Amino acid sequence: MIIASLINYATKRLVLGLNHKGGHNFHGRLCIRGQGGGNKKLYRFIDFYRRLNQLGKIIRTYKDTNRNSRIGLVLYANGLGSFLIIQKDIKINSIIFSGSVYNAKNGPILNGFSLPLKYMPLFSTLSNIESKPFNGGQISRAANVGSLLVSKNNNYGFFKLNSG
Repeated sequence: MIIASLINYATKRLVLGLNHKGGHNFHGRLCIRGQGGGNKKLYRFIDFYRRLNQLGKIIRTYKDTNRNSRIGLVLYANGLGSFLIIQKDIKINSIIFSGSVYNAKNGPILNGFSLPLKYMPLFSTLSNIESKPFNGGQISRAANVGSLLVSKNNNYGFFKLNSG
């Protein structure tokens, strides 16, 4: 019962209804005939930064109507919740880590962890990659897309993208 109330509380704060124009311009005049109606879409705010330094658990997965990838609702150890774009191998009840500092005492690095490149092992599949630090995820954000970490040095990583 407590988890259900946490899920409702987290989703209520992270979801907003989208405002559709229905073929009307900024003056409110009809410009395109035959548009309008349909089901209301909800916009779910996605956490592209993931800077909490917390372990979290994926409670529920959704097919988002505004993007072609699956998103997951994560509840962290401190009680916060957020929506994340999840990789294809992540299931419900998976444990993920979001942050920039990771101790090896916490266990091995698993699929779905968000870490700087210096912690990531070579030849691992990564998604939602930041091109510059603190810019948020920008590369490999679509559904079932991942990039292979081929090599890395102190400041840079080299990836093999799906596009080649």
